Amino acid sequence: MPRPLIGITAEYTTVPIHDAQMPSHLSNRFYVRALVKAGATPVVLPIGDGSDDEAIADLLDRVDGLLVSGGIDIDPASYGRDREPATGESQPDRDVYEFALVREAVDRNLPTLAICRGIQTLNTALGGTLVQDLPEHSRNELWNQTAHGVSIEPGSLLARVVGETALEVNSLHHQAVDDTGSGVRVVARADDGTVEAIEIEGAPDVLGVQWHPEMIRHRPPHLALFRNLVAASSRT
Repeated sequence: MPRPLIGITAEYTTVPIHDAQMPSHLSNRFYVRALVKAGATPVVLPIGDGSDDEAIADLLDRVDGLLVSGGIDIDPASYGRDREPATGESQPDRDVYEFALVREAVDRNLPTLAICRGIQTLNTALGGTLVQDLPEHSRNELWNQTAHGVSIEPGSLLARVVGETALEVNSLHHQAVDDTGSGVRVVARADDGTVEAIEIEGAPDVLGVQWHPEMIRHRPPHLALFRNLVAASSRT
């Protein structure tokens, strides 16, 4: 059986290439390594036109699963809030495209794992809002270590996947889910109440987590998130 093809949403940035600053679509290699280790064939998806429903549908017809990646802050205007001083750079074109992509994935119940900014994208795309600054959760120096615990709702998909209802995670974010969107159910929280994972009613193969499991894939519960995505994608 061929390995499932899983699309990774790209970041957009300028990088030095051939003595020039080149606008580029890219993905960090941790996502790729985690997916390969879990048994998938990953492909990076460039940021497209969020108003082109046909192109988005065609793209999702061609992949078996989706990984919604991390990155810069979502534009607060997209969820009806004023920009707070701590909110960083935003890319509205990326926001619009990923919102459209995620809504279509949810409508299809396409196997999806949304990570860090990805969980925020998933919630915002469904009508939710974000907390714009949680500096105590930005522990970038512990990127491949655990920073705090989360409590997971028993019986949730997340609990079944990781095999636990308490999990130690890393923490590289400064924003998080606030008001939940339509059909969004919180299934894990940090000790301070910060939302750490969500699931979607009517889309049982869609899962969002606030931490970065790809960076701690050497720990079995975190690699299990990618194995679950691969297993669900293999059934599509």
